[in-house]
Amino acid sequence: MGESIDLIIRLAGIGILVTVAYSILERLDRKEWGQLVALAGVAIGFLMVVREIYTVFDAVKTLFNL
Repeated sequence: MGESIDLIIRLAGIGILVTVAYSILERLDRKEWGQLVALAGVAIGFLMVVREIYTVFDAVKTLFNL
């Protein structure tokens, strides 16, 4: 239970950092860099979620001795 809340907090932190960085880069007329930062944030968040999904599938596989 604590690990899932930790994941949510980490994802929210990444979202906040990406939003701030994107806003700063947009004000500096660096929209391309802002889009790159946003894409990187999405990729990092996606990898974090995929790692947790893999852990769940591994636990199910162990549970059913597959």
